[in-house]
Amino acid sequence: MNTTQNNQATNQRSILREFHQILSGKRSLARSAFNRLKPGQKRLLLSASGIEQRTTTIYNADSQFTHTWEMRYDDLNDKEIDALKKGLRRLQSIIDAFAICEEQDFIKETKKVA
Repeated sequence: MNTTQNNQATNQRSILREFHQILSGKRSLARSAFNRLKPGQKRLLLSASGIEQRTTTIYNADSQFTHTWEMRYDDLNDKEIDALKKGLRRLQSIIDAFAICEEQDFIKETKKVA
């Protein structure tokens, strides 16, 4: 009986969570998906969106270097989130263009010179 009550409570919380995501434009789904991207995937998406990663210059006594901060969804402002949507559409159009290709289209052809 206790297990059944726990399952019902979990289901109710799940329904409430889904309802909240619908009301908030599924922003939490986007947040978790963005934060789970690998660094290279995140860089590609940010680049396609026209968003520059945050950097800072660190100065030492005899040198300086630039550090790039890891971007998280919560670090983005509303304008950048809108730009992410555009970047996703750009990347999707590239994926769609390559979707019609077959495996042999990616095999490098070597030409013999006489």
